[in-house]
Formats: sequence, C-alpha cells, structure tokens
Amino acid sequence: MKRIVVLGSTGSIGRNTLRVVERLPGRFRVVGLAAGRNVGLLVRQARAFRPRVVSVERESDAVRAKRLLAGLRVEVLAGPEVAEAVAARPGADIVVSAITGVHGLRPTLAAV
Repeated sequence: MKRIVVLGSTGSIGRNTLRVVERLPGRFRVVGLAAGRNVGLLVRQARAFRPRVVSVERESDAVRAKRLLAGLRVEVLAGPEVAEAVAARPGADIVVSAITGVHGLRPTLAAV
C-alpha cells in the first residue's frame, strides 16, 4: 500500500486525486492533506481518509478544524508554508502537488 500526501486537497485536482484513491481501495493510504481555506471540505476529507496530519493557511481556520476534528487522531497545522511541512513528513511514498505556485518547494521533496 502506497502512502500519499495531497497538497491542495480541496481544489479540483486534489478532490479528483482523492476520488482515485477511493476507487482503488487497498492501494493507497492518505497520510497528509494540505488545504488553503476550505475548512469544511478539509474536515470531511479528514474524516473520510483519516490522515495523520492536515494543514490550513490561517491559524483561525486551524482552531476551527481542531474543534471539528476533536476525537480523531489528526494533527492540525497552520501557516502560509505548512504545506511544505506536510509534504516533508516521514512516511509518505507519494506527494501529489495540486497547489498553484507550489514550484517553490525544495527539490528534495520531489523524491519523497
């Protein structure tokens, strides 16, 4: 089973990536999700896929996400550059980058 991180999970490419994961049960395990500001969708995705970590852009959104995800064992990160931290976490075999302008990630992440 391949462990996958989806950066930009609430956008169209991220949502379609998660649909593929759903259609291939047993092939992938979502271990990280990074979103911008769509906390509602991120929370639904976290409940469905049970990643170890999720991230949002703003601290106020992280507070909301933590409250909505209470009881799940998921770490919630916040900040403008936390998507990179989610991608760099140990344990990911595949990182799908579906974030506009993500070209600024360090090249070493491409091999994750």
